[in-house]
Amino acid sequence: MAGRREAWCPRCDELRAARPGTACPVCGLAGLLALPPQPGQPGASLRGRAASRLRALLPATRTGAVVVLMLATVAGAFAVGRLTRSTPSTTATPPASTLAVNVPNFSEDGPITGRRDFGWRASDSGITVTLRGVTVGVGFTRLELNVAGPDRRLPGVTALDGLRVQDANGNDLLPGGEIAHINTASSDGGTGGSVDTDVVLDRAIDPQALAQVQVRGLTLADSLEERLVGVLVDPELQHNLSEDGGFLRKRPTCPDCKVRVDCSGCRTIRVAGTAYHRDQVLLWLEPVGSTQRPGLDAAVRGVVAFGGGGGGLELASWIDGPEGDGGAVVAFDANELANRTTDADTGKGTMAFDLAVTVDAELPVRGRWVIAQQGSSSP
Repeated sequence: MAGRREAWCPRCDELRAARPGTACPVCGLAGLLALPPQPGQPGASLRGRAASRLRALLPATRTGAVVVLMLATVAGAFAVGRLTRSTPSTTATPPASTLAVNVPNFSEDGPITGRRDFGWRASDSGITVTLRGVTVGVGFTRLELNVAGPDRRLPGVTALDGLRVQDANGNDLLPGGEIAHINTASSDGGTGGSVDTDVVLDRAIDPQALAQVQVRGLTLADSLEERLVGVLVDPELQHNLSEDGGFLRKRPTCPDCKVRVDCSGCRTIRVAGTAYHRDQVLLWLEPVGSTQRPGLDAAVRGVVAFGGGGGGLELASWIDGPEGDGGAVVAFDANELANRTTDADTGKGTMAFDLAVTVDAELPVRGRWVIAQQGSSSP
């Protein structure tokens, strides 16, 4: 029996392919138990025969049995704990939605303590501003406005100027009175081309005491696309075409070359200058002059160049602008333009191109909107 390679591990409660007395190869328990020499009752399993042997050895192995019993108790408690966590009882905590019945509402600004709907409006400078409602919470007030034009789609609203909130006696509900400039917290498209915009104040007011909201200016913002068309004139380039553009890089100057650009339909930018240097066509774009649109702040954000005019093949292009300046330099590859707009028949070297320029523009609108119940047409 000493040479038999089967023994019982009381900790694992399994037969192991090891000699009795050695350590369990799985849990490391020393002193594996030998199996009984007799085969056991008919039909009994290996585990049953081993259990009979353990009962016979109980007086001699009482200490080991106590350890096994303790281990089994701990394992059983662990299993019960896992079962309890994975199988909720019939008296489990109700869903959060049930518990939240008496809990205050929350918004992205914090807990909400009150709200009042208004529908008051005022018009000036062709724009109507409506106070839709006021939401008040812990340490904040959210003014919900709608801005609409008479017959056009309005862009987004990014800021308000001269904001004042007062009660029926003309007292300011905010410390300091008028807020010179405040950015909006959101600006989304409303009905009929209008804009729903919110302003968040860092102080809670009494919405029932609010009787008047004054606004002295709006900043309208939009992202739009300007289209520019132009022509590059370079007869020599047409006769010296190459894939790598080596001719352009080696040629020192080109006094007969010209860059002509038309931006007459542009609303926010103008072409302040052009250049043709080696293999690059460069255009300096800047916001339109103050005489055309006073206060306009436009920033060029992107450009796509096309060769051949009329939206032909796209050219490699890029944009660069000085830090803190509204202008930008737009450039594209002249050799690529020449390879896609060959003018071999006429030999004039005229190559048409057009640009799609993305511009973020902000335009201040001055006025005086006194939004109060008197004179308002509430819906």
